[in-house]
Amino acid sequence: MAPAASIIFHCPHCQVRLNVPARLAGVTGPCPKCREAITAPMESEVAPEPLPELAASAPEGPKIRPEPRQLPERGHPAPISPKRTTTDDLLRPRPVAYLSRGSRESRVFHSLLPASFIAVAGVMVYLLLYFYYPDGPVRRLREAQAPLAVTPRTAQNPAMRPSPSLLPAGGTGVPLGELPTPPAPDRPVDEISPAVAANNALDAFLKAKDATSRAGMVEPETSAQDLEKTLLRGPLAEVAQVFSDLPRQNSIEGFTDYPYRVSFFVEGRPNTDFAVLVRQRGKQAPRVFLPAFLDLVGGRLSAFTRQPNTADPARFHVILEPVIGCHEDGIPSADRKFTLKLLSSNFGKETARAYCSNNSRFREMVEKPDYPIRWGIRVPATVTIQWNHKEDPTMPYLELMDINSPDWNP
Repeated sequence: MAPAASIIFHCPHCQVRLNVPARLAGVTGPCPKCREAITAPMESEVAPEPLPELAASAPEGPKIRPEPRQLPERGHPAPISPKRTTTDDLLRPRPVAYLSRGSRESRVFHSLLPASFIAVAGVMVYLLLYFYYPDGPVRRLREAQAPLAVTPRTAQNPAMRPSPSLLPAGGTGVPLGELPTPPAPDRPVDEISPAVAANNALDAFLKAKDATSRAGMVEPETSAQDLEKTLLRGPLAEVAQVFSDLPRQNSIEGFTDYPYRVSFFVEGRPNTDFAVLVRQRGKQAPRVFLPAFLDLVGGRLSAFTRQPNTADPARFHVILEPVIGCHEDGIPSADRKFTLKLLSSNFGKETARAYCSNNSRFREMVEKPDYPIRWGIRVPATVTIQWNHKEDPTMPYLELMDINSPDWNP
């Protein structure tokens, strides 16, 4: 028979039942309960415990759960004090102190402050370069306000000077070339600046009553009979306000343009603004540029664009504003076109809208950084337009045929 793995015996002092490994047979030690010294018996000395006999005739009753074995209480061991070294404090994790980030509004403000400063600095640099560039508005304004240089007629045409050999009819007297020069007048000749002369020319043109009075005030020169066929045959509508802009000088062709925005009273409707140009060539008197006046104020542009027609392409002077894309209904292949607004002035309402393909050369022109006509900017331009009936006869639209000039020059 194989030896038992454990020895079961009772303490002779407290009679507690003990169960120890067989390898501790003959070993003396304290009793776990009473703490008295006892010796574990040898295996041969341990009497087997009798098995309890179940009474076959015992009546069945409720099963009693045996009470758990009462083990001796053990004291709590003393805490172990950790050994410290000189590097413990360095290896110990330290709490991280986070800086307060503040409120959402303060973070947004601090993030936008540098961007605002850069934007303001950029605008200031642009304005300084724009106004004080050699060909900027400041120089043009000074040239416009400079007085006209009036030269005597004899200085303009030396052939008009009298010959010193001419004598009076009698053959006696002083030669004309030796006559004393008359003294200069005490009061200087009245001189006005070109800008004031342009203002006066526009004022006289708007107040004129008939075509005959306006015949010498327009450029190119037009006879009174031709002006009788336009709205210039009679008085114009009452002017509400006149706004002037900076003059633009064309040194190549030798003229200066003075742009204006004229607001007319219209009964029962808000005032209508139109762009009007006064042009001065060299030393000539300023004159109103007639083609642009008839296109905008005279109604030639609005009459052509009011309803679809089959007329030939026509050229007009307009205020042009190109817009990316086409978002109107009723335009064929709108996703492949861009829009050009045709206006009567920079602050006036739209007269019409023309459209052009994105694959045309006009889009390449508008996207060039050095071209005067750019996206979203209103500038005077000369364009040729026509009603397109070929792409979709059921949906005619106004098509841009050509940009003749990025200004109102002929």
